[in-house]
Amino acid sequence: MERCSRGWRPEVDKDGQLRDMDVSGWIRTEFRSAEFGDKRLTDRLVQLGDELGSSPAESIPGACEDWASTKATYRFCDNESVESNEILSAHKQEQRSRLSESEQLLIVSDTTYLTFPRHPSKDDLGDISSSDIDVEGVKLHTSIGLDPDTHQMTGVIDQQVLIEDQQADTLHETNGKGEPIQLESDQEKWIRGDRQARDWLASDVNSLFVHDRGADSFAFYEEVTKEIENAGFIVRANQNRRIWTDTGEPGKLFDWSSDLAEQGRKTIEIQQGGGRKARTAELSIATGTCELRAPRNNPDQDGSIEVNVVRVDEVGETDDPIQWVLLTTESVTEFDETLTLIDYYGLRWRIEDWHKVLKSGCKIEERQLQSWERMEVLLSVYSVIAWKVLELRELARGNSAPSPEILLTEAERTILETKFPELSGQNGKAYAVSVAKLGGYLDRGSDPPPGWQAMWKGLQKLRMWAEGYELGAE
Repeated sequence: MERCSRGWRPEVDKDGQLRDMDVSGWIRTEFRSAEFGDKRLTDRLVQLGDELGSSPAESIPGACEDWASTKATYRFCDNESVESNEILSAHKQEQRSRLSESEQLLIVSDTTYLTFPRHPSKDDLGDISSSDIDVEGVKLHTSIGLDPDTHQMTGVIDQQVLIEDQQADTLHETNGKGEPIQLESDQEKWIRGDRQARDWLASDVNSLFVHDRGADSFAFYEEVTKEIENAGFIVRANQNRRIWTDTGEPGKLFDWSSDLAEQGRKTIEIQQGGGRKARTAELSIATGTCELRAPRNNPDQDGSIEVNVVRVDEVGETDDPIQWVLLTTESVTEFDETLTLIDYYGLRWRIEDWHKVLKSGCKIEERQLQSWERMEVLLSVYSVIAWKVLELRELARGNSAPSPEILLTEAERTILETKFPELSGQNGKAYAVSVAKLGGYLDRGSDPPPGWQAMWKGLQKLRMWAEGYELGAE
């Protein structure tokens, strides 16, 4: 039986603000193809997504609303037949069906730490320590898909939960309820994630791996250029590598790239955030081609790999100037090609936003299941929920949003058009911005695009009004 909507009885905080947004109806289809060997478990997963998706920030008892449902959730997470990998496989199956006509997909990967300050005694965690922290937790390395045309996140493609034992100097992937998989080094996670993504994609879809400095390794470049078909990369360089220049002379990457001829300039708007003031930045862009030489300290690697280089330097004086050296397999012959690659690299921050939603919006680090094995099941569910929550924000930011009929029900559109008469005849983006305005977004000329929290609150309020409208119509 489909769970009744709770949209017309929303949870509010002490200031009377709506706490959450119901994305349950949007994620039901993501879990319907999961195969646990028992249809009842698949049905339970769909119901669980419905319950947790209706209140992502709530505790499990708060989202489930009664003890019977809460207990069923705990039993589901503890069931030996329930694999976290199968939960994500169901989501990936739905995701792949949406990519049937795509020619290229951007694969973005990154690592975040999950720690559990409210439940530090959780079993099976690893070491997460540095000069300023000494706690236990897991490393979560996730790969997501991004549509190069719409810039929307297509979903979660691969997820590795890594446990480190610093005393034993070991690192392994938990691998759900299967046997743990030992990794030789932390660097290996990039290649493993990209291989999983490439194997999952249809063979005729080009995969372009877009990574930050953590992926900068000679082994990674060798793997993509020599072993993985129909794939390329854009990686921000982290090391001043030994190179052969285009004239055949030896050199160092950062030093050589600083003398490249400027190909053109681009102006971008830097948004306020993280202690940074909003500003307009002018970027000087230079390109070239070189060969990366194998590192001296690894006798198993030799030779060189040809790459194109994009050097980006902010013009003018500022405290924290933009400076990127991007290595890529893609063409940089034309300035438009180079600008496209820079835009693609800029999309890498989408996974940082997904991390924020997973932690702040879905509060994954506050979940108090006793063991990591049980937590990993919950993580898979919330990973899909976090994707849908983030997608709401992108609907209001993108230039190619779906039509209003796809985004909203007839009742929801009627309510928005009544409150905002200027909406009639406009596209889906305008409707999405109006939803954000219901959530507190001011939509002034100087305001940045709406965030996911405004979309979160606005959609919940709209659904509350729409349910009242439909009840009245009956």
